[in-house]
Amino acid sequence: MLRKWVFAMILGGALAAMGAAQGAPKFLTNDDIVSMVKAGQDESTVLNAIRTQGTDFDVSAKALLQLKKSGIPKKVIDGMIGAVKDQKEAAAAILSAAQAKTAAAEAEEKEEEAKVEAARAARAKAAATMTAAMPGQPSVMMVQGGQKQALLLSHTQIVPTNSKASSLDGLATDGSLTQNLTSIAQSLLSNGMMKPGAGMGSMAMMANPIIGPAMIATTLLAKHKANSSSSNVTDVWAIPGPKSDTFTHLSQPAFEVSFDGIPGITIDDYEPVLIRLQPSPSNFRLVGATPVHGSEMQSSTADWDMYASFVEQRVPTQATKVAAGRYQVQASGGLAPGEYGLVLRPVDKAKKFSGSSVAQNVGDGLVFNCVWSFEVQ
Repeated sequence: MLRKWVFAMILGGALAAMGAAQGAPKFLTNDDIVSMVKAGQDESTVLNAIRTQGTDFDVSAKALLQLKKSGIPKKVIDGMIGAVKDQKEAAAAILSAAQAKTAAAEAEEKEEEAKVEAARAARAKAAATMTAAMPGQPSVMMVQGGQKQALLLSHTQIVPTNSKASSLDGLATDGSLTQNLTSIAQSLLSNGMMKPGAGMGSMAMMANPIIGPAMIATTLLAKHKANSSSSNVTDVWAIPGPKSDTFTHLSQPAFEVSFDGIPGITIDDYEPVLIRLQPSPSNFRLVGATPVHGSEMQSSTADWDMYASFVEQRVPTQATKVAAGRYQVQASGGLAPGEYGLVLRPVDKAKKFSGSSVAQNVGDGLVFNCVWSFEVQ
């Protein structure tokens, strides 16, 4: 689309420039030449008019015979033929220049696309390397054409807002949440843990899962505590970046999920779930949300049934349990283009959590806060 637009603009501008340079609202035709000759204009005058004015001559065999019958001198006829030839050559030159500029624009566009893809591939490779270097950490592999690719592990930021947890698309446009997420994004950027426009955090965030939630600004934590006695506080789970670094063109991607060997959890309490992530204007993708009552987020007692009322956009899947904490997962239907994530969720929605484990990203909180995101193109 870009190269077609560039070509149209270049060719249109060039033709307009030719018309302006010629400065003639009406092109000379065969009839004009016949009229000039019959009116007694000498050859030099007629030839000068042909050279200096725009022309629209018909130099077909039939037209040339008619000109000869009308008494048009050979030099004038040759001048008309030469003018048509010059016009064709000029048009060919304009077309060639336009094609050259279009090719240059296309090459530049492809170069930029190649740079983006190279950066994404480098980050995906780094994610795979780090996954292999962190035994005991949960992992997800995307399987495409017999090849496996490690998905980047993101740890959610948990941010409070006074809006109700009715839907993620509604929360995405909530002004209070946008302000809080923007504050976190600025904190992550200033600490070198997220790149502008990137879909991932730094290696430091990945290597130390405690860092993510710890980056929530003090003012936001203070706001959460100030509203802890209210019944209309919503905690929102979100991961940084507008897009994932891993993408697929498959509408029904398959995955291998492994979360055995994680200390402090009962493996059979969890199963992998595929969800759709909700983009937001604050450079974050929303994962889910739940209402918070009293001091649930600060409590160390496992009495918070936060998933019972958790709002998220689940996607139907076919999940096969291979062993304890190991699953093969595939989307049941075709996925529309957009952002998605694999998460680990309680088999029993009434499972109890301690707010402190969720806030500190340990044990059951660590499992629940993990997201492996990808983009369907």
